[in-house]
Amino acid sequence: MKRLGLLFAFAMLCWSCDKDDTPSNATECDIRMKKLYESELQCTQKPTAMAVNLFSGTYEGEKVYFTDIICPACGVMPPSFGYTCAEKKITFDSYTNVKNIKLVYNSCTKEYVD
Repeated sequence: MKRLGLLFAFAMLCWSCDKDDTPSNATECDIRMKKLYESELQCTQKPTAMAVNLFSGTYEGEKVYFTDIICPACGVMPPSFGYTCAEKKITFDSYTNVKNIKLVYNSCTKEYVD
């Protein structure tokens, strides 16, 4: 009985420990930018499938983070600004000047993307 109690205590200790929820493929900056944009990131299926995801790109030599709406049935404008990792707001003179655009966080799968 004593062994069973010890085993139970050990099992409870293991289960009560917090897991490290930091994704292995996300940088510290990716995580900070997700928190900055948290209120905007969303995914809906009805009435129209739409997602607001977090992206990164290069604008005038600086890495910037911005959200973009993914909605095949919506006529939406491209993003007009983004933030650097230092949370400096950068206004795009033209979205076509944002290069190397990559998905950082998918709001539907709730996962960071490599």
